[in-house]
Amino acid sequence: MLGEGILWDDRTQEIVWVDILKGAINRGMLLDDEVTVKSTVTLDGYVGAVALSEDGGMIAAGTRSLISISAEGAVSTGPDLLGDRTDVRWNDGAVDPHGRFVVGSLSLKDPDRQEILLRIAPDGRREVLRSGISLSNGVAFSPDDQTIYHVDSLTGTVSSHSYGPGDFDQHEAWTTVIADFEGIPDGLTVDANGNLWIAEWGVGAVRQFTPDGTVLKEVNVNAAQTTCPGFVGVNLDVLAITSATTGLAHPERDESGFLHLANPGATGRQTPRWAGSTRSPYWNP
Repeated sequence: MLGEGILWDDRTQEIVWVDILKGAINRGMLLDDEVTVKSTVTLDGYVGAVALSEDGGMIAAGTRSLISISAEGAVSTGPDLLGDRTDVRWNDGAVDPHGRFVVGSLSLKDPDRQEILLRIAPDGRREVLRSGISLSNGVAFSPDDQTIYHVDSLTGTVSSHSYGPGDFDQHEAWTTVIADFEGIPDGLTVDANGNLWIAEWGVGAVRQFTPDGTVLKEVNVNAAQTTCPGFVGVNLDVLAITSATTGLAHPERDESGFLHLANPGATGRQTPRWAGSTRSPYWNP
């Protein structure tokens, strides 16, 4: 229904992605240019994003909390992280180069620019990295780990900010680096050369941009609602693209809701892993 958050598990040689509305985390094998689903974990409520953990488990952005899934399959739901706000959920997110989880929020009613981008450390410490967002979406980092990129879908922008292992510099303003999209910017990933690959909802495409916004390449798929790209495969040279059927009156008219594969002539990077425990997460030590 709403595929998102695709990544590669280099330890198990599997593709991992979510179906947000079904609360599903899928694992699949890539063989002969096809992906075969091997297992699915279904959680209660939404699951906006998933990340791998150093201890072999996974951490997910649940409806309002983080959820840990240990390597043995034990599921534990953390405390509510959205406070007094109702009609809101967590959306896209990613682990940063220092093992912390960065995730943004999305309104379940009319957007009112109250969304946030939150960073959660393995010990539970939290820091708001950005506020006043319309719809928080893709999160990614530069190859030198010194820049964070963030998508605000409803303003149609991708912004950047300096980044590091310490406290976030709240005095530095976010800089808009891309604001020229044919569709609505959604998920993104950064390749080994530092270029941004951004899915554009509504136009069936993923485009490659330089960090300053120059378009280098476009990958088209037969699915209007492309949602997220991620480099997968042993050499991280296959671009996997999720898509969605939600909101379509006739999803059968194209390949919306399918997982698409392309060979774009670029290579990705292995995504970082959550540095916390999924067997004894910070909320249940």
